[in-house]
Amino acid sequence: MTSPIEWLMDREILRQFPQRYARAVDQRDHAALTALFDPDGSVDGTFGQQPVAAYLETMGSRPDTGGTSMHVLADPLIDLEVGADTARLDTYAVVYQVPADGDAPLRTLGMRYVDDMLRREGTWCIHHRVARMVFMR
Repeated sequence: MTSPIEWLMDREILRQFPQRYARAVDQRDHAALTALFDPDGSVDGTFGQQPVAAYLETMGSRPDTGGTSMHVLADPLIDLEVGADTARLDTYAVVYQVPADGDAPLRTLGMRYVDDMLRREGTWCIHHRVARMVFMR
């Protein structure tokens, strides 16, 4: 039986996931990004539906990695039952992308990330992510 304290601790760990993802992407920290995902998982996002390994490879070889990005996130909505080893996070974000080419325009993206989380060997990870662009400017 999970105690209320353990449930709160899990919620706090889960609450941090979108921030950890944003920082890993913004800092181009591929190792930190890889650590967030279940290797057996999948991502349905701006690059299409991919297994995690293909998604991570795509993220590491994007042509726009020379630029800078900054994610600004809303607090995630967390669905977590007491004692569960699965959860769902639903997070809105505004992403500012500054291309490396100083003449290229700044892009602003409105994003929504819905993450099915899994506790695997005692550690939470993103098992399936749906990333949808709400707007782009």
